[in-house]
Amino acid sequence: MAELADVIRSGTTRGLDFVNLEELRKRTGISPDSVLKFAVAEMLCNALDKDSTEISVNVYSERDFWVVSVVDNGSQKLSLNDLKLILNFANKASSKRGLLRVSRGYLGNALKCIFGYSYALAEAEGIPPPPATVESGKCKFTIRLKPDLVKELIETEIDTAERADNGTTVFSVKFAMQKRQIVEGIESLEDMVLATCMVNPTRQISYNILGKHGVYGSADNSKTIRQETSVLWYKQKEFETLFEDYRKAAPDTPLKDFIALFRGFTAKRVIREILQQLSVANRDSAVNGVVQFFPATVLRDVPKNTVQNIYAVMKGKSKPIAKRSIPAVLTVVGEENFEKLCEQNEWSHLKYDVKAATKLDCQAQCYWHDDNCRDITHTEYPYLIEVAVFNRQNDGKGLKVYQCVNFMASMENLFERIYNINYHLGRVGLTSDHPVTVIVHLVCPVLKWLNYGKSGLDE
Repeated sequence: MAELADVIRSGTTRGLDFVNLEELRKRTGISPDSVLKFAVAEMLCNALDKDSTEISVNVYSERDFWVVSVVDNGSQKLSLNDLKLILNFANKASSKRGLLRVSRGYLGNALKCIFGYSYALAEAEGIPPPPATVESGKCKFTIRLKPDLVKELIETEIDTAERADNGTTVFSVKFAMQKRQIVEGIESLEDMVLATCMVNPTRQISYNILGKHGVYGSADNSKTIRQETSVLWYKQKEFETLFEDYRKAAPDTPLKDFIALFRGFTAKRVIREILQQLSVANRDSAVNGVVQFFPATVLRDVPKNTVQNIYAVMKGKSKPIAKRSIPAVLTVVGEENFEKLCEQNEWSHLKYDVKAATKLDCQAQCYWHDDNCRDITHTEYPYLIEVAVFNRQNDGKGLKVYQCVNFMASMENLFERIYNINYHLGRVGLTSDHPVTVIVHLVCPVLKWLNYGKSGLDE
């Protein structure tokens, strides 16, 4: 059994890791053969983070490349500053706090890996690395990575052009891959879109994967998607880091808008009370002179050493919450919503049921290269899953397992398979002969050492 410290890679340096295939494999836990699945999953996940109701996933060929393009109609638009922050390859990995809400983040570690794979695969094939494009608002950004082999760092070149604002955001990335590899993966890409739709029934997700197309779900924004973003989930240091993330990304954001991102603080009266308390606390402490907090106060004007006061006031006004759990992190579709989706899509053979969140001790294969040989070492680590079970009519296909996998670095090949999932499903009465579809969502909300760059092993 390998020591955990020997398996989880420390996050002390970035260098050129994001444009090196071997380092990318270690960082993402996937092989180049599976990069399209990884890209589709993460880019689709980014689209779901927003308030979008319609999403389109496209995979097609273009000369020597396969192109993955994801379009959403979310209201959140990306600026040049947002992209610069996402593409800061010197930054450590982000927790998934999101472009729109506090539960995710501005620092897109998965996007860095996607852009890096695009560059590294082209280099491996001996062809010029292609640019990636991001279209948002009235701007079209063309992104090129510029590795500096001498300084051992990755710089980015971003060209900006105007486009007609059609209300969508588009991410397009090209990958140099063999046709055999992509053809073999078409079904898994379709399955991923289907699985995502099954647990997000209020989104309409269309796809066109090498000419095979379809539409799942229905755009229904009548019910607000639950956003579990209590300030009580953050320790003071984590809150201060979050605040700095937002300050760097959007310094002109009003403080009141930042406060309103958290659960329970959307009402104008509550925000006004918080700002008044901050002004009083700041006057009493007389830190750097007296600074009044108004609704129009922007993040850039908030003194750094008063952020802890913001946290203290918000924490004091927060209502108690239950311990953070998998159902609170994952937007789980209820039976009523799923039955509506079944009716719309004529899925008469499916029925929704949810199993409780489960903590498993799973075995993963971790290996690395040295000068002479390839050593395969096993280790065990815990992770949390939530299982959604959809009964089917007996179609002869038995148990089918789909995975909605959050990006978790440093876990070798976890994106591809769960080693003992069939065993654990068997313990709850689901064997390979049962005609059910199982969607497994993996998240790790409390195990910090699983997040590359935030490991306690290197601190």
